[in-house]
Amino acid sequence: MTRINNKLSIVAGIAILCIAFSCKSTIDNPEINNPNGAELSTVLKNATRSQIIQLATGTFSAMRTGYNTSPGNGTSSYESYCKVAGTLGREVYVMNQSETRWVNELAGLNGTLDPGAFYNGYYFSFSSARQTAAILQQSAMNTGSINSQEKSGIQGFSNTIIAFEMLHILNMQGKNGIRTDLTNYLKPGPFVSYDASLTAIKNLLDTAQEQLKQGGNSFMFNAPPGFAGFDTPLTFIQFNRAIAARVAIYQQDWQAALTDLNSSYFKIDGSLSTGPVFNWGVTPDVLNPLYQALNNSVSVVANNSFIKDAEPGDMRLNKVTQRSSALNLVGITGSYDVSLYPSNRSPVSIIRNEELVLIYAECMIQLGQLQNAVQALNVIRTHAGNLPAYSGLVTKPALIDELLKQRRYSLFYEGHRWIDMRRYNRLNQLPIDQTGQTIFDAMPVPLAEVNWGK
Repeated sequence: MTRINNKLSIVAGIAILCIAFSCKSTIDNPEINNPNGAELSTVLKNATRSQIIQLATGTFSAMRTGYNTSPGNGTSSYESYCKVAGTLGREVYVMNQSETRWVNELAGLNGTLDPGAFYNGYYFSFSSARQTAAILQQSAMNTGSINSQEKSGIQGFSNTIIAFEMLHILNMQGKNGIRTDLTNYLKPGPFVSYDASLTAIKNLLDTAQEQLKQGGNSFMFNAPPGFAGFDTPLTFIQFNRAIAARVAIYQQDWQAALTDLNSSYFKIDGSLSTGPVFNWGVTPDVLNPLYQALNNSVSVVANNSFIKDAEPGDMRLNKVTQRSSALNLVGITGSYDVSLYPSNRSPVSIIRNEELVLIYAECMIQLGQLQNAVQALNVIRTHAGNLPAYSGLVTKPALIDELLKQRRYSLFYEGHRWIDMRRYNRLNQLPIDQTGQTIFDAMPVPLAEVNWGK
């Protein structure tokens, strides 16, 4: 049995390697050399300031790389996350004649999901970003080259990113839960329940908030331009609290969500686009992986119900564009291409005020403050949808219906619809577009995780 070389790039990428091999065999057997990868021994103890800065930059990069993938494949990362969640939630279909599993398996025509299939790729990209942030944190704690205030800032930053990546994984795993203890990545803790996973994520975000408060007036590293306004420990707390508010509504802890909103950049009369983004660029940078040209033979198309169910004049229908000719695949027809991003350099929102206003509206509904809920929903209707004010019944059931509709159109193809319908026990209300389709409530545990330790 050969020893795996102690390379930083291997540790950060270990989960990705697991997609092709069982994790145990990857760690125990092949010796992998990467002459371009920094050895962990040079950063885990006594790292220089320059190395810590590079690790922080790498954490931002891993976070954004989680949004990227090989052109058109959608086999890893946030692109796959949106495609998979979008199909499960009947928002979109991936029309690809050479890979019909996007429709056949994810839409449930086979009645089951394959734990070893390519569409589990998002799991490994988010896991890799999580591990990269953990390496940064460990390196910062084990060096004398930075002061205690800088260490607190890095702890708060890295724990926020770790929690954010864990939440993406949990959203897809649902009732299966996730591993919350990766203190020793070679001997990870067991899977815990969905509720326990949410609690661990929220606790980590709360811990990160306190660490950021002790982080001083600036990070020792520079954040990318998309985080302008959220690039110091105290302003990064606002991003942390926005994520915490999302977690709190999943926990049905409405008061906690409101508290978190008040510490975020939520503003009911503010710009709906406020929030950090990922920017893209031409080579040597990378282009927006979610952008697609129109009328291609391989395309992500909107579910026909997205257009059919929209209110007349809803401006958010500009997120799709009618094709010159419809695509057909295994009995599914798509007439509208997803055109959420107008160019291949359009920024991608991470979490914006539009979602926070919707979180506020949901809290108001659940706490019985229905007029406040209507006010918030009208902000979304009039500003995001260019629609008239709400004129329906002002009752809790009617406003929940309205909330879910507004979330459907405001957060289209961003990985929310399936999770929203699941948490409100409404998966049976999603459209069945072909006889024999199944609406799944969770993605399977990836085969590499199943095989761990075998």
